[in-house]
Amino acid sequence: MKPMWVRIGAVAVCAIGVTGCIVGALSDWAAFAHAWLCSYVLWLGIPLAGVTLVLVHDLSGGDWMETARPVLAAAIMTMPLASLAGIPAFIDLTSLYGWTHPPPGLPNTFYLNPQAFRVRYGTYVVLWNLLAAYALWGPREGKEPVPSGLSWISAVGLIVLALSASFAAIDWVLSLEPRFWSSIFPYTQAANWFNTGMATVVLTVAASGWPAEERRRAHMSDLARILLATTIFWAYVEFMQFLIIWEENLRTEIPWYLKRLDSAWRPAIYVSAGFGFVVPFFVLLWAPSKYNRGVVGIVCALILISRVANTWLLIMPESTSPTPFWLDVAAVLALGGAIMLLFALELRYSRGLAPASRPIWTTDHG
Repeated sequence: MKPMWVRIGAVAVCAIGVTGCIVGALSDWAAFAHAWLCSYVLWLGIPLAGVTLVLVHDLSGGDWMETARPVLAAAIMTMPLASLAGIPAFIDLTSLYGWTHPPPGLPNTFYLNPQAFRVRYGTYVVLWNLLAAYALWGPREGKEPVPSGLSWISAVGLIVLALSASFAAIDWVLSLEPRFWSSIFPYTQAANWFNTGMATVVLTVAASGWPAEERRRAHMSDLARILLATTIFWAYVEFMQFLIIWEENLRTEIPWYLKRLDSAWRPAIYVSAGFGFVVPFFVLLWAPSKYNRGVVGIVCALILISRVANTWLLIMPESTSPTPFWLDVAAVLALGGAIMLLFALELRYSRGLAPASRPIWTTDHG
């Protein structure tokens, strides 16, 4: 697909989505806030996954980064837009969160209050953009990680990223039901974010041109293996959360699942599980499929659809009134189109997939 058509398509999709969001916000602000929160939580996975993968590579190394780096750089460049996009949803917290008017006996009001919530949100934005700048402009190139003397920064950055993303997942999603708690939930949301970003990166490479050299095809197979591993991890932590809550059978936890099983969003469970785990697992488990451009591209597209369904499933059942489905779609298109446009523009000005013969900057990284 030509880059010009990608940019035109992104602008058109964004315009359609923004129009729908404006209409929705003017008619029902609470419904718009829920729809926009879903879109925000979904698309934030693109830059978060990009930063995570670069920092992990700094510590582990791997030839696959030579192929992935230009696309990861484009993903990381969306961090300012993706991180600040939560502002429209968080303007009026009363539209989203019941703890803004805490019921009697709610024990965690010291943490769940508007002032602390907004301070934490601002902290996440600052930290993530600093880490994005380090991942984007640090002294690394091609398949090489940072020099060994700087690898400690990447290690600390991963810890900071993991902790901040965990608290963000608790703040934005888990606190929609302030009496519900799951210590595994931050892991499930982290896997959601990573799968969203990883599927976007691999899909972009597959759509823009599969590497011709055997070595580059091996890189793409490595990326597909990483994607497969994270889909398995997501399925595992989701099942463990369900199993533990089912075994405990506590009145404070069971309603969270019952609300989703008995709502109009129940089909999202099957879309999320089928497209997000069953299909990727059985397709990518077969080694030749990881080298097939069409197969990998389709799997990545299905994973993205599953992430949309899963995000709706997490957030929408907590809305006190039904949200129009067209508004949910419009919010996904509006922010998704804007991020894809920025992503495509960065790819246009990047060096693209560097040829295999290109000399690379080297270090004495251990």
